[in-house]
Amino acid sequence: MTARPAVALALAAWLTGGLVFTLLPANPAPGQVVEHNFVPFRTIALWVANPDFGFWIRQMVGNLLLLLPVGLLGPIARPWMDRWSRVVLASAVLSLTIEVAQLWIPARATDVDDLLLNVAGAALGCAILRVLRLGSGRHDALLERD
Repeated sequence: MTARPAVALALAAWLTGGLVFTLLPANPAPGQVVEHNFVPFRTIALWVANPDFGFWIRQMVGNLLLLLPVGLLGPIARPWMDRWSRVVLASAVLSLTIEVAQLWIPARATDVDDLLLNVAGAALGCAILRVLRLGSGRHDALLERD
């Protein structure tokens, strides 16, 4: 018996939670200004320059974790995703969809850096999966086909 349906369900649940979290209107702190960012690495530079401000750390880690399961669980749930390029493409399309939708959601901001971190998180998930497979002796699944 395969674990594929259970993994697909876990991935769907994670993504549903992530979509609800990212697509519902936010409750900004009083006086907080929500700005869109279309300049790559501008927000990331702000986060790196202010590591003592917990909000930025949570934002960066949250964006990395949001689509990490696409890379970690996606190739198990959907074997056609068992390539780096497909994980990156799928996560980029999903993240871009979220960021574009946030243009019209109150107190949400579209940020190209969120997209970059979401895709990096999915790629990290894919790397973790490959390391886990290597440890389990599934060397055939590690062959790069891209």
